[in-house]
Amino acid sequence: MKRITRRWAVLGAIAILACITTGGVIAAQFRTFDNPDRLANAIDKEPLVLAADIPAAGGAERHSVFVQKTSTGHVCLWDVPSGQPRLRQGGCNSAEDPLAGRPISVSFAYDGGPSIASVRDARLVGLAATNVAAVEVIMNDGTRRTMRLKNARVGGDGYLAFGYRFKVGDLRRGIEPIAVVALDESGAEIDRQTTGFNG
Repeated sequence: MKRITRRWAVLGAIAILACITTGGVIAAQFRTFDNPDRLANAIDKEPLVLAADIPAAGGAERHSVFVQKTSTGHVCLWDVPSGQPRLRQGGCNSAEDPLAGRPISVSFAYDGGPSIASVRDARLVGLAATNVAAVEVIMNDGTRRTMRLKNARVGGDGYLAFGYRFKVGDLRRGIEPIAVVALDESGAEIDRQTTGFNG
């Protein structure tokens, strides 16, 4: 599964697709689900479980990472601004395979644009399998950003959740994420998902 777009947007309601998504990404499958209205209703009304936090920084408000297992058989991962659950960004995969067959599933959300220098806030949220020892974002200048992984439960299954806010100063200097990688305990790379940026 791979959905990539360079479009930047601020989403003003429940977002079914994140602004930028990468391979193995949380991506809602409304077109293939036989009752999209039922799924939309479940997303709107069923409970969210807090999985991780993205602290406020640089004038941007705190966000939280929530996981939602719906009665329609989906697992949804949401980036939610503080106290505003209806402004969530993210999407859903089948509960039978929440990571879409990959060790990690990630979703980017960007406010502002269209140029990277005018982005006001950029965040990454994701889920990882428990055999993942580390998740890192590779920037186009060769540096890496290490994600803080937190234990999360999706139904009866264990995962690792993470949320990260990119520094606006980096983005204004043209330093942008080009890939997200998962590492095992030995430090070997077990998954790599490109972001769609040119780098």
